Amino acid sequence: MKVLSRDGFRCVFCGCTGEKTSLHVDHIKPVAKGGSSKLDFLATLCEECNLGKGTQDIENILGGK
Repeated sequence: MKVLSRDGFRCVFCGCTGEKTSLHVDHIKPVAKGGSSKLDFLATLCEECNLGKGTQDIENILGGK
């Protein structure tokens, strides 16, 4: 809940709110690749963005913006 609140209950990619879709909390860098489950290493994504990113790290996608 802290991640959702911090991110304003909006997807960090597209800005979509939980009113229109399900929101997911995802690891910015997958645990399998050395990521952490600490608050600073998690982000809010809508279902479409989370499923659409595939196996890409969020940090790589956000870094490109």
